[in-house]
Amino acid sequence: MTEIRENPCVSVNKLGQYLTATPALRKRIIHAQKNPPDPQYLRYPEAAQAIVEFLCGGRDEVILRYHQRRMLNATPESDFDAHRLSLCAEALQRFLVSANELALTNAVASPADAELPPMELSGVTINVRPELILRSVDRYGEMHSGLLKLYFSKHTPLTEQSGQYIATVLHMYAEQHLQQRGPVDHRLVRVFDVFAGKVYVAPKAQQRRLGNLELACAEIAACWGVN
Repeated sequence: MTEIRENPCVSVNKLGQYLTATPALRKRIIHAQKNPPDPQYLRYPEAAQAIVEFLCGGRDEVILRYHQRRMLNATPESDFDAHRLSLCAEALQRFLVSANELALTNAVASPADAELPPMELSGVTINVRPELILRSVDRYGEMHSGLLKLYFSKHTPLTEQSGQYIATVLHMYAEQHLQQRGPVDHRLVRVFDVFAGKVYVAPKAQQRRLGNLELACAEIAACWGVN
């Protein structure tokens, strides 16, 4: 069983949802982030790992098909494990259908460092955990960088607004950690909703969204002790 988080902390995906949520849903999001599930009950790590392998390994469909078969043929240890493996296999199938939507033809993908630290905003720790670093050379020969974040939810797709908010945080995070790899290009900062098959690119104009993000984090910090 995981411990209650004493200090305000939120995942970037949940922060994106928070900004477009009703007051009741906002309260539930804070409660869930304060009382996170045990890591063994997370549903999609294996699907994310398979997609990263595919995008970094030549983008051969065989890679995804292999992992999909492995998940479907595995012997589950529990009912939850069976459900998790089924969801992961379904996520890979959805990704196979919509992978071209990512439009990464001219970008080179590499796994993001799992040790990258969280970011801080208005008293809240934001766990960003991007899956991939993206790099591309422009027509002048200059290297540009960006990040890709995968979003998994079968029944709660991202909205245009929530996807843009997550991409905005991702862009801020890239600016903090990728400058040594080349200037960050907002067009290389993307959030991909796997089940919906939709990509959200970081907007060029971000000032209003950044202001809303700061206010949302301040609200989360203020409400943390009462949820």
